Amino acid sequence: MTMLTRWKMLVLLCGGFVAGTEAAGTKTVQLELHLVVTQPPPCTVGGASVEFGDVLTTKVGDASQTKPVGYSLNCDGRASDYLKLQIQGTTTTISGEQVLQTSVEGLGIRIQQAGNKQLVPVGITDWLNFPLSGSNGPELEAVPVKEPTTQLAGGDFNASATLVVDYQ
Repeated sequence: MTMLTRWKMLVLLCGGFVAGTEAAGTKTVQLELHLVVTQPPPCTVGGASVEFGDVLTTKVGDASQTKPVGYSLNCDGRASDYLKLQIQGTTTTISGEQVLQTSVEGLGIRIQQAGNKQLVPVGITDWLNFPLSGSNGPELEAVPVKEPTTQLAGGDFNASATLVVDYQ
């Protein structure tokens, strides 16, 4: 076979491939999806309140003024034992810590873990991770605090916050 014949055959062969293909087009296909979105059952938090009673202004910040934050936690049918807790409320900074602001200027409520006294930050960005043990969340305490140089006047005070529990 001569070189010219080979080239002619190659051109015919390639031409056959090109002629045998159709131009690409578009086709609309209807796709139907059925989705089931599941969500773990919510935990409910109840009874979180603290009564300080009478507090001497000179005793604010003293360990003797520490009160337990009694709350109940119900997570029946939970998807996981690994939860997180957040204290949402208006904050103030006292001694460099974000604490819960009260109705009295310069007075805050420090929320801390009972065992190690570690601060539980108040706000909407920080979470405290914890494993659920039975139906018990972490033990929390509340302590009234003020800046060392602040002079407090006597009177009633209050503060409010929301305790949020979610899955990690």
